[in-house]
Amino acid sequence: MNFRLLSILLLMLVFVTALACQDTNEEASSTVSSGPSILSSSPASPVSSFEVWAVDQSGTSAGPEFENGGLIYIWDGAEISQNASEATPEIIDLVAAAASAGCETPKKPHMVLANHTSPKASHVVLANVGSGTTFFINVDSREIVGCVNTVGGFNGAGGTANTHASTASVDNSMVIVANIGAKGESGFLHKIQTDYTNDDYNFVGTLSLDQFSSKLGTAVARPICLEFTADSKFAYVTMAGGGLLVVDVGSADGTTPMTLAKVYDKDTVPGIGCGVARLSGDRIMTNGESGAKGGDDFLYVFDASKADDGEFDDPVQIELPGEDTHGAVTCTDQNGNLFAVTSMRVSNDVNFIDLQTNEVVATQSMATSFSPDPKPDVAHMVGNKMFIALRGHKPLTAIGSLQSADRTPGVAVLTISEDCKSLSWEEKDLASMTDSNRTIPFGLTDGSRITAADPHGLDIVRK
Repeated sequence: MNFRLLSILLLMLVFVTALACQDTNEEASSTVSSGPSILSSSPASPVSSFEVWAVDQSGTSAGPEFENGGLIYIWDGAEISQNASEATPEIIDLVAAAASAGCETPKKPHMVLANHTSPKASHVVLANVGSGTTFFINVDSREIVGCVNTVGGFNGAGGTANTHASTASVDNSMVIVANIGAKGESGFLHKIQTDYTNDDYNFVGTLSLDQFSSKLGTAVARPICLEFTADSKFAYVTMAGGGLLVVDVGSADGTTPMTLAKVYDKDTVPGIGCGVARLSGDRIMTNGESGAKGGDDFLYVFDASKADDGEFDDPVQIELPGEDTHGAVTCTDQNGNLFAVTSMRVSNDVNFIDLQTNEVVATQSMATSFSPDPKPDVAHMVGNKMFIALRGHKPLTAIGSLQSADRTPGVAVLTISEDCKSLSWEEKDLASMTDSNRTIPFGLTDGSRITAADPHGLDIVRK
């Protein structure tokens, strides 16, 4: 009897142990495969740890308008997702950071984008649209470890202080800089060879874009943003006057220069060029905005799978309701269907687009009692959370004519539904970037002042 009882107990122990091992293995497997890819987010998927980096492009140096300097805010992803209003950010003062690194003081830090090292980003790349510099910031140390000034261009090929966006290649071998150019003139693309391990960054090439304006059908050719194909061979470049350039980026060391691979003219790709995102299946998603003056807005999806063979089909074109499309992210619903979610900066709307049918399926306003005029700008998505930079009272770039005392400069944390067709956000979902120590005049006669903060660039950095 005792022997039988012992046998039963041993069998039960083996069974329980097996179950425990199975649960552990399943948990481990889930952990390895969990989290959205860099290409799309699924509201149903768990997310790995991450940080939210956002740029306040208003200056921090002395003077009534705080023209030089800027700040980078860094929030822990879990904290800002749970209660953004109480999350405490780290703050990098770019004046002090630049001085410590021996770099010139930046002006209007604009776009911040992570590189693609694995298993996590090692650096973020910061474009300063007022000073013509690109900064390389170590994610762990928060220090500027490299700075490249592209004013004048490589070997005098041309380049202004208007460095709008600096984007790292997927293979981490280079950064391509979109230089808007001077007002009323064409811009440039610059190439920086990158060695993140040794913090070695070399300016190796410039491509002048004026030569392509006639093919674009525009008076000038001014680049805004870009994204690489998955093989890092081509860059899809959005243009301020409409149209799009596909550029063969050549070699990282500059010995093979950048060359034009394809021009999509402004009639094929209308709208003011804006953001770019890489999708699965060798696709590139861009948007064309109406800007502050109104007009039509569009979302485009390009098939880049045959770019290496020199084949470039016309993009899918989707017209968007609202005004001034800017941030664009992807969301995968509970059935595995892919959606785009776009923030409409001027009209304060968010659009939800079914990328299976290429139709807008829902539009929802972000204006609320606690944020009456949010002006949603650059956006990124992690899991079911969409993070959007909200512009300042007196914007320093793009929509400078649209001033309002009803702004709430900071980062909004939207919760996206599992069907990718609606959003929710509350007052606790606003991470403020208001700085009471830096105020600027607001109002013509009453002498009132308001926070100088003007957020713009934002990215997600995996930890």
